Amino acid sequence: MTAPLVARMVIDAQSEFARAIAHVPPAGRGPRLGRLNTAAWAIAHTASIHDLWLNAFCRGRDRDPWLQAWGKAQQALPEGDALDTSFSEALAAYERIAPELAAYLDALSDADLAPVIELFAGSEWEGRTVGYLVARASAHLFAHAGEMSVIASLVLTEDRDLGLPGRMKHSLGEGGEARDLADGPPIIVPLLFDARGEFRRVAAATPVPSQVGAFRRLSAGSWIVAHIAAQDDQLWNVGALEGDADPWLAALDVGYGSPPSEPDYAQALAALDRSFERSLAFLEGLDETQFERVFRKSSTAARANQTVGDMVVRQTAHLVALTGELAAISSLAGAHDPGLPGALDHVAALWQVSSD
Repeated sequence: MTAPLVARMVIDAQSEFARAIAHVPPAGRGPRLGRLNTAAWAIAHTASIHDLWLNAFCRGRDRDPWLQAWGKAQQALPEGDALDTSFSEALAAYERIAPELAAYLDALSDADLAPVIELFAGSEWEGRTVGYLVARASAHLFAHAGEMSVIASLVLTEDRDLGLPGRMKHSLGEGGEARDLADGPPIIVPLLFDARGEFRRVAAATPVPSQVGAFRRLSAGSWIVAHIAAQDDQLWNVGALEGDADPWLAALDVGYGSPPSEPDYAQALAALDRSFERSLAFLEGLDETQFERVFRKSSTAARANQTVGDMVVRQTAHLVALTGELAAISSLAGAHDPGLPGALDHVAALWQVSSD
């Protein structure tokens, strides 16, 4: 039995978060860099939430003792204060929970995603299901992988882009092809819509210094927004719909590996909105047949052709990771924590069980 696609995405997100941790050199593993979280705190927070959501809420299992104690100590602090955290202890805790959770996720079935989590009764999450938290877990991990990549970029002595979200071999297979996509459209497409909304929410609140590239070694916020807009335009409006590229975006060089640049932020946001709007009807109308349509033919025998489903999966993960990056860069200029990954209203609507 192959696990649902949304569960396999969490396994990939766990691997990418571990890769992002390893990407942080020793110089980034100590005290805070500006207003960023320490790498140790980010690992402990991410692992603690992951343990809580999947082990305690979804599985009804005991929590990792170190992570549970860390979470209680952090909650006891005044809002905005961060618990002094050991990098090695936080990393060890994450490495304890990740393998067992990967096995749990890989064994899930579609039916396993349906149960309502009773512990949420009477809370704002009442009626939410295992499937909702599984989808949320992947978004949370990818967002904090993006945060870790920003910490690494500030201290690396050379440009070594982490290239999130990586290969995603559990979601897409070793050759790059998505597997078992019968469950894809009703689950992954809403998560893509939520990823779009979260990126747009963070982009709207990005302070001017972060927009214009005031922090050495980090991409300008305007480049990140234009990069996402151009990628979205090329994927859906040009590639899938065979339409014309957005003229403003087509004139930019904001692809992967392009040199640093600072496009106009307002125009980048406007282009992002145009691209999202142009492709909305296509994405809303995706069915299993469309999901399996070949999108790009592979140029090498070692990799499979890429389908529309592949692109939905990769773009969702990429959006969430860059949302985490943009939020971290914004925090350096004083922006408040946006609480990623937000409410995920589209996913909640799919898996919300009414209490009426």
